[in-house]
Amino acid sequence: MKGMRDHKLAIIEHLKNDERFRKAYLNEALNEDEPKVVISMLRDVVEATRGFTKLAKETGLARQSLYKALSEKGNPEFGSVWKIVRILRKSNKELVHAR
Repeated sequence: MKGMRDHKLAIIEHLKNDERFRKAYLNEALNEDEPKVVISMLRDVVEATRGFTKLAKETGLARQSLYKALSEKGNPEFGSVWKIVRILRKSNKELVHAR
């Protein structure tokens, strides 16, 4: 689905470049009721900011576990999701101060 892929790439690009959008997007993910949507949105933020390799080092979780947890079929444990969220919230603050 080319249109969906283009939309996803546009969101990720916007997340990379717009600190206010990134913060709002992460907050929206945390307020979402549907777990699959939360996971998808978290994956977008990871791709736009940290990347899976760096996130694995920061969370202490295996990179492959992160890929699986944040995949469409992923069903991560709450502890894993919370580690990811904490790093993403911290990284958003660091990205803002780095500019």
